[in-house]
Amino acid sequence: MLYIDILTLFPEMFAPLQASIVQRAQNKGIVDIRLTNIRDYATDKHHLTDDRLYGGGAGMVMKPEPLLAAAQAVRRVEKPRILVMSPAGRVYDQSLARELAQERQLILICGHYEGIDQRVIESLDCQLISLGDFVLTGGETAAIAVADSVTRLLPGALGDDRSAEDESFSDGLLEYPQYTRPPEYQGLCVPQVLQSGDHAKIAAWRRRQSLALTWRNRPDLLKKAALSPEDAAYLYELRSREEQPFRLYAALLHYPVYNKKKQIIHTSLTNLDLHDIARAACTYGLSGYFVIQPMEQQRRLIGDLLQYWQTGFGARYNPDRQRALSAVKLLPDLAAAIEEIRTAEGAPPALIATSAKAWPDSVGYEEMRGLMRQKGGSYLLLFGTGFGLTDSLMEEAGYRLRPLYGAGGYNHLSVRSAASIIFDRLLGRDL
Repeated sequence: MLYIDILTLFPEMFAPLQASIVQRAQNKGIVDIRLTNIRDYATDKHHLTDDRLYGGGAGMVMKPEPLLAAAQAVRRVEKPRILVMSPAGRVYDQSLARELAQERQLILICGHYEGIDQRVIESLDCQLISLGDFVLTGGETAAIAVADSVTRLLPGALGDDRSAEDESFSDGLLEYPQYTRPPEYQGLCVPQVLQSGDHAKIAAWRRRQSLALTWRNRPDLLKKAALSPEDAAYLYELRSREEQPFRLYAALLHYPVYNKKKQIIHTSLTNLDLHDIARAACTYGLSGYFVIQPMEQQRRLIGDLLQYWQTGFGARYNPDRQRALSAVKLLPDLAAAIEEIRTAEGAPPALIATSAKAWPDSVGYEEMRGLMRQKGGSYLLLFGTGFGLTDSLMEEAGYRLRPLYGAGGYNHLSVRSAASIIFDRLLGRDL
C-alpha cells in the first residue's frame, strides 16, 4: 500500500479524491490518502499559519512551526518522500509520477500566499513540484493532480493494468485517438483499420497516430521519446508533407569543374561519391540525385555500377543500398538535369551552388532553409568535383551557400562529406 498524506489549509477542496478510480483504489486498500489541516498544528490562540516576510515585501509566508509539526505527525515510514507544491518547482510529468508510485509514503505540502518558509524545505529535504508555468491560488489543485496520477499507476488501481501502459506519456508520446460503437455516427466513421481485426495493422496505425499527434501538439516530447528508425522515418515524412513546401534535388558535376591550376576539366567517377551521396540524399528525403558526366567511357562505367545496384545482384543482396541508388539519375549535362526537374515540377529549379571558397553574397544555411520554406518550389544543389565548380557556374546560380567551416584553418572536406553536412543543415531536424 502507498500512503499519501496531504498537508493543507483547505481540506474541503479535495472532493475529487473521493470519487472514481482514486476512491476505488482506496476502498481496495491499494492507497491510503489522508488530509491533514496544517492549522491544527498552530499553537497560538488564533491558529496562525502565516506571517510577514523578513526583508519586507507584499504578501505573507507560511510559518515553519505548524508545517514541521504536521509533517512529523503524519510520518508513517522512516523516509517518506516529501513534496512541496510550488510554481518554483520541477515541472511534474509522467516519468516523475512513475517514480513516485514506487515510494512507500508521499507527504504533499500545499503552499499558499508567497510560499513557505525556506527552513521547512531544508529541514525536511523537500522536493518542489510545479504543474507548469502558471500560478494557482494554492497547492491543493496540484496535490490533487499528483495524488490522482500516482494512484492510477499502482497495480490493481485500474480495471486493466495494461491501460496505464497505453495512456498518453506512458512511452513518451501522446495517446492515439480512441473510438467505440457505433461504427458510424452522423457521417463520421471509425477508421477501417480498427475494424479489421488485424492486430499488427492496428498497432502500426496507433503508433503513427501517436507520433503525429505528439509532433503537432507536443513536439518537445519527441526529444526524449524512444524512437525506432521506422518512427523517425514516419516523422520525417510527416514533416516533409506538412512543413516543407519545397523540393530539394542535388547534382554532382564532373564537368565543368576546375583542376588545381584552375583549368576547366572533366573528372572521373569516385565510387564512394556515387554511393555516399545517394545514401545521404535518401536519408534526408531529397527528391532526386543527378550525376552529371558527359564522358562516354565514364558514363558506361557509372551505368554498369547503377545497373548492378538498381536491378542486379547488388539490389537483391542489399535492398537498402538499392533503395538509395535507385534515386540516382545519370545525365550528360546540367541542362538535362534542369529539364528533368522542369518536367517533374512544372517549372525550372532555382540553382544553389556550393564552394569551399567564400563568395561576397553567399547565403547562410538557416537563411537558405527559411527562403526555401517561404518561397516554396524546387531547388537544385550543385556540388563540384575536382577543385570545385567553375566561376561561371557559381555566378549563374541564384544562390551561393557559405563554405563549411571546421574548428581550424583546414578546409578540405570530401564532396560526399560536405554534401551530407549541407543536407542536414537544410533538411535535418532534431527529433
